[in-house]
Amino acid sequence: MASYEVMSEIIGKASAMDSFKKEIVGFNKTFLFKPSDAKPYHVEINNGTATLAEGEVASPSATISATDQVLSDIFTGKTDAIKAFMQGQLKVSGDIFSAQKLTGIVSKLRK
Repeated sequence: MASYEVMSEIIGKASAMDSFKKEIVGFNKTFLFKPSDAKPYHVEINNGTATLAEGEVASPSATISATDQVLSDIFTGKTDAIKAFMQGQLKVSGDIFSAQKLTGIVSKLRK
């Protein structure tokens, strides 16, 4: 499954969870995902809501680059994001700490 579709499912699940909304209040960030073999997309977290849209965005908090498969595997939990980063499969530019927090949020939503 494409990483965009996996992230879409995660965002849909998150939108229905009040506990998630409370966790991200005040965490206002935009993350640009740039799969090397698919179209770019971004996740915007603002005022307790998360939205997903295709395309690039100006001045993201962090830009996350990898193959579409690596991103999909990270989102589904098949691959550890830190391990992928250390192996050079995943690149993060910008606010790396916010990207780490996003990874933690995604991990909680998978459960």
